Amino acid sequence: MRHLLLAALLLLPGLACAQEPAAVTQLRRLLGADVTLSFDRATATDVAGSAVLTGAVLQRQGETIRIAEARLEGLREDGIARLMLRGVTIAGGELPVTLDRLDLEGLAVRRPAAGKTPMPEDVSADLLRLEGWRSGGEVPVNIASLSIEGYGTGRPGQAQLVGLEVTSAAMGVADRVTIARIAYAGLDAADLLSASMAQRQPRWAPGRQSLEIEGVTVTQAGAPVARLSALTLRGELTPERNHSGSLALRGLEVMPTPPIAEWMQRLGYAGIGAEARLQAAHDVGAQVLTLNEFGIELRDVGELHLGFQADRVPEGMNLTTAPAARLVSARLRYVDRSLFQRWLGQQAAQERLPEAALRRRLAEQSAALLPGPRLADARTALARFLRGEATVLELAAQPRAPLALSLAQAKPPSSLEGWRDMLGLTLTAR
Repeated sequence: MRHLLLAALLLLPGLACAQEPAAVTQLRRLLGADVTLSFDRATATDVAGSAVLTGAVLQRQGETIRIAEARLEGLREDGIARLMLRGVTIAGGELPVTLDRLDLEGLAVRRPAAGKTPMPEDVSADLLRLEGWRSGGEVPVNIASLSIEGYGTGRPGQAQLVGLEVTSAAMGVADRVTIARIAYAGLDAADLLSASMAQRQPRWAPGRQSLEIEGVTVTQAGAPVARLSALTLRGELTPERNHSGSLALRGLEVMPTPPIAEWMQRLGYAGIGAEARLQAAHDVGAQVLTLNEFGIELRDVGELHLGFQADRVPEGMNLTTAPAARLVSARLRYVDRSLFQRWLGQQAAQERLPEAALRRRLAEQSAALLPGPRLADARTALARFLRGEATVLELAAQPRAPLALSLAQAKPPSSLEGWRDMLGLTLTAR
């Protein structure tokens, strides 16, 4: 509680008068003997545990926090009903900060048991809002605004951050990252943070959740390295504990920068644009996991699409229960949008061969990699792709019966024909 108030407040220069408001006296006690609190003026209100401070200064171990105006309402031993700060500066510590405004409502802090480490789930708040955050140090960070509502264990809250800017020469390929907006809804952030610290599974409650990131720009010395229009993740958990989720990535652009710059330039790419999407569902009662679609599309490069279905997949599957899962079916499709053609042209030029001759040689080599009569269809499909007669390759798995992962691990086939028979593999081209 003491550290939260110190970080949120940072009040008052001068000496408090003998008749200071009761709320200020209580605040001093909560902050502790190692914090000096002073102010230009303190005025009590007609609400218990409330006061208005102007020209406030907090000092501790060389760190000074100045606040032009602070309003406390309903200060308690375990929290505060409302806190409003205006014009905050923090100096003398590891992280210099200026903050235009901070509003905090419904803060409650539960004291951990003796010997226990405080956890994020020990804190709850109805609202936290800040505006005009600017911090210095080795990695300066600017935030136009941040709001968090409904924070606390068992509370599906929401948050939104607008106008994030991070600058640092230590980031490697980039020295500046800006994000127009980040928002989440329906997430129990307190439990997620506590679960991460305790290395346990979070407690998911029925409902809808979402995470959105918009307007990301990464630059180096003012030149763009990458851009992202939007990334959206959505999920839903029903009362029957059936899960569904989706992901959509739009407008990703990557410029020629290490470590992919040499590869892009060699193949003639001035930039690469990407889109991605994912849709999945987990029927917990039937223990069936379905990946309807996972697709990545690289503009003028290629597309990769994956889908599968598996059963005997329990909720919260781990390393112990994973071997019992069974593959029902799977499908992997690649669509060439010029990547293979570009590589072929570059390789043919390097070897001083006509492209047609290089294609024939690759087709002959592929035939040697797929020997035996049962792989004849696969040889034909791959040869068609290599000769330029097809631009799509699709690999499908359809076992005669659902195949347990433990069986494939315990008795792996010794040949491609064996894998074909076990998984029911087919390779087609079009």
